[in-house]
Amino acid sequence: MNKNGKPVMTRSYHIPLAMFDDAFVNFQKKHVFPANILLTIVLLAIAGVYIHAAFQDNSNTLVYLLIVACFGIILVRWYKTFKLRRAVHDALKEVESDIYTLSVFEDGLIIHTEEAPQDEASAAAPEETQEAEESPAEPEASGGNGFQQIFPEEPVQREPVEDTEITFGPDVKIYDFPEYFMVYLVKRNFYVIPKKDFSEDETGTLKKLFQL
Repeated sequence: MNKNGKPVMTRSYHIPLAMFDDAFVNFQKKHVFPANILLTIVLLAIAGVYIHAAFQDNSNTLVYLLIVACFGIILVRWYKTFKLRRAVHDALKEVESDIYTLSVFEDGLIIHTEEAPQDEASAAAPEETQEAEESPAEPEASGGNGFQQIFPEEPVQREPVEDTEITFGPDVKIYDFPEYFMVYLVKRNFYVIPKKDFSEDETGTLKKLFQL
């Protein structure tokens, strides 16, 4: 990608957690559910064969084990799919306040991440802070650090996030949803660009660049 040229557009934006959630659901519908459905159909067909065999010979214990295995694999596959959705939701809470800057070029994108200040993250839970001030923590009964109350640990600093460079090509798919664009790097990651932070003209320009 030619980064030396002037970008067609530069805009900062924020992604609400609800939009992250919706984007991940849509991502799963496009790229995870089809594989799950295909696997489910195949395993149900195999289970059907074993069920038929069980009717023919109900003394064959192995047949019953294989039937249970087929249904077990189906349940585990779908369970992991929905469990991952919850895990991603919890992980994204830590970056919900981050601000992103998008630079759009004729042949690609650069996404810069600006982490939310620590003060802003602390202000997100004022009730918890007030409660902690009103009722000082008591020393731990066992297994604690006796000096922890005197010398509290410093907050963990997040490592700076490197800019994401995306060059348009066959490995990049862009989807147009009502509230955002989804930029999908095939089998790697996807990024959300909310339309709320762009004017109608800018959104139209993005659609042309994305060839949507």
